[in-house]
Amino acid sequence: MSLSTDTPDSQSLTESPSASNRPRRGLRAGPLRLRDFRLLIFGQMVSTVGDMFYAVALPWFVLANGGTPRDLGIVLAAYGIPRAASVLLGGSLSDRVQPRRMMLLADIARALLVGGLAVITLFDIHTLWVLCVIAAPLGAFEGIFLPASMAMLPSILSDDDLQAGNAINMATAQFSVLVGPGVGGVIVASVRSGVAFMVDAITFLVSAASLAAMRGTRAAHHAVVENPMVDSLAPDEPGIAAETAEPKTFWALLRQSRLLQTGLAVSIVGNLAFGALTEVALPDLAHGPLHAGATGFGIMVSAFGAGSLVGSLLGATMGKLPRRGLIALLLGLVQALFLAVIPFTGGLPGAAISIAAWGVANAVSNVLLITLIQQRLPRALLGRIMGAFMFANFGLYPISVAVGGVVVDRLGPAIIFPITGGMLFLAILYGLFQPELRDL
Repeated sequence: MSLSTDTPDSQSLTESPSASNRPRRGLRAGPLRLRDFRLLIFGQMVSTVGDMFYAVALPWFVLANGGTPRDLGIVLAAYGIPRAASVLLGGSLSDRVQPRRMMLLADIARALLVGGLAVITLFDIHTLWVLCVIAAPLGAFEGIFLPASMAMLPSILSDDDLQAGNAINMATAQFSVLVGPGVGGVIVASVRSGVAFMVDAITFLVSAASLAAMRGTRAAHHAVVENPMVDSLAPDEPGIAAETAEPKTFWALLRQSRLLQTGLAVSIVGNLAFGALTEVALPDLAHGPLHAGATGFGIMVSAFGAGSLVGSLLGATMGKLPRRGLIALLLGLVQALFLAVIPFTGGLPGAAISIAAWGVANAVSNVLLITLIQQRLPRALLGRIMGAFMFANFGLYPISVAVGGVVVDRLGPAIIFPITGGMLFLAILYGLFQPELRDL
């Protein structure tokens, strides 16, 4: 875009909820009334802030200690390739071992690895190959963590709370992304990169402690009036939906589910272009045609973050709307339009407004689609489903930035925006032609 996982206590999804677990009105109504959810959100928010420290400290450390952009690219590749390669494994393990256990394992491993990185940087015992040796398993454990984190919410929240839970999760993550780089930059500038790495390692331990403190009980049963899996399938013959058996493998599910097919198609098409747009075309647009400089580029990135934060909060209010699939698809068309016009809005203010609107539409549609996937597809396959989406994201990134770099170098950055918008528009139109999605 980021599920059956077993519940931590293997609680039956058909068990009747107790009265004490039913939603209550008031300030603590919704998912925030649940202790496990609060622990999860707190741990992930702290960890994401730490990730932003790492994102600032690593390039600064490499470049400030005699490294070249090529060296930085090598270290980033050493991190990114294992991350993309491990997300499918992470999804499969999440289904078999439980999401919370995989997240806990990944957090502890990453705390040790980043802690080791902090030690070698603080004591100046670093070389390029040492950085790569640490970056590779760090990326692999990130890939294992991500699908488990996407599969986690359905194991602790009822369907009624799931959309609000996704929105809160995305909003806190976006808030961390907005706050983290600035604080991390102050730490790196004031002390050393090694201190920022140490703080990041500590945040992984905080996240692990939050996961370990969870009781592992679910607030309410999975409300099933009709089989949600059957509702999202497109059977070969009309009128047999009620007899459709739930697929036992990911590939069987992929052959049957229009929701999964369309979601992956949109993800693949979008990520073929988004990497080039965000990592190559947007900074070059700020540097060149807009003459906005680094400050203007930062304003545009912040505009997307602010729009995403607003959109995530809006998504929390849409849990009871009918035909959320149709709303999400229409918002995808809105995204495509705002994307396409970014370079042609008269300068930095117009570009920033378009990017903020893109962020709002992107966040709301993501909240809606992620929730529908979690609610409508089999829980036993949810980790593998999210692993497939993560792979579509990270696996295509190197291709996108490589091709985008060539196109921008030859034709300039502006052409990337209508190309990206057009690709996304066509992918969304495909989804709109699927009645199974329009009626969700």
